[in-house]
Amino acid sequence: MMKLNIKTIALLLCVLLAIIYVTWNLVYVTDLNALLSTANHQSEDMLLRLKAPKSDGQITSDGSFLKEKPAILEPLANRELKPAGEAPPEEELERIWNYVYQRQYHCTDSKYLGGRENGDGAYDLCVEKPFWPDRTGQGKCLVYSFGVANDFTFDDEMAKLGCEVHSFDPSTELADNSVRESGVIFHKVGISNEDDDNGFNGWKMRTLKTILRELGHQGRHLDFLKVDTDKGSTGFEDIVMQQIIETGLYKCVRQYSMEIHMAGPLTNSENLNRCRLLYRQMRTLNDGGWRLFNTTDNVRAAKVLVDPNYKQTMNRQHIVNYKKVILWETSFVNFDVSGTCQEVLFDRKP
Repeated sequence: MMKLNIKTIALLLCVLLAIIYVTWNLVYVTDLNALLSTANHQSEDMLLRLKAPKSDGQITSDGSFLKEKPAILEPLANRELKPAGEAPPEEELERIWNYVYQRQYHCTDSKYLGGRENGDGAYDLCVEKPFWPDRTGQGKCLVYSFGVANDFTFDDEMAKLGCEVHSFDPSTELADNSVRESGVIFHKVGISNEDDDNGFNGWKMRTLKTILRELGHQGRHLDFLKVDTDKGSTGFEDIVMQQIIETGLYKCVRQYSMEIHMAGPLTNSENLNRCRLLYRQMRTLNDGGWRLFNTTDNVRAAKVLVDPNYKQTMNRQHIVNYKKVILWETSFVNFDVSGTCQEVLFDRKP
């Protein structure tokens, strides 16, 4: 009788241990799947941007699809941030970081044009109406491309789409007003906040307003404006945005792509103020109808020089206190195009 009880108890103990083992594995797998799901979600949010608000829109009398302008959401944050322009470097970085990855509009039909083998120099074109309207019988689309560095792949692709393309770069050795086989017209001129024949680095510099007038494009829309310019560890994109805001030219630009250069350390007051300025300018353009639809991390040089698996998050870890640079390629569409550049600029009342 005693032997039978011992065997029964041993059997029951084995069954109990088996149940505990199976239960533990189920809990472990469930927790692991949840952890992986969370990690994948966070990675998707960070690297592929958040899902943008959809716009149902409506069909107009001419059969085109009129998009409704999505509302602007406040940049997501992991904590309550002090007001923009008043926050410490860590919070200002979190604000602009979350802004560029929070896509404001989902373009359902786009073309990624140009670029070298590693993708550098490529930009996104949204070909939805009315951001890229049918030009039949209306003349060519107009494209300005600032900063080429002898890479005309994007500009040539835009010319192949039938656009009149003007490329600007004072740093190259190409002759001014030369015409490429694709039809792209090159100008040995840089973009600046003032007209100067001996400006930055001794280059010929012009404002966007002056360039439009000198090329006779006042009476047209600027269908695509691209700015990828270098100024030491920063660029001229803040100068361009300030010009189109102050002059009202943002009203005649259909699409805008730029590379953002944000330099550290952000503990340096000049770098911090520029970070704040870039965020403020993009939010001002949002108020004017612009919506961010694409952001691409430019860590291509770091992948070659530092680590093939280099991520933008590695720059984020150090830019507050160290001399690092974050590069983002961003693209916007304009929901509120309200006239030609002539109408919004040269005929505007003071």
